Amino acid sequence: MEKPDISSAERLLRQDEYTLEELAALLEMRPYVLESAIYGGELKAQMVGTDIVSIRREDVLAWLRAREG
Repeated sequence: MEKPDISSAERLLRQDEYTLEELAALLEMRPYVLESAIYGGELKAQMVGTDIVSIRREDVLAWLRAREG
């Protein structure tokens, strides 16, 4: 997985919503880790059917906090 450059990371940090791919790059995680958390109900996401459309920053932060503790 390719790391985003600094300007891309800064832009991503300011977004309110992310695609699965953007979030995976930002968190340096494989997309399947995020998919597993979403389909398992641990990470909230905007879905259309079984397709992951977007993930809100506030939901990402809540999920990361829950993983820490």
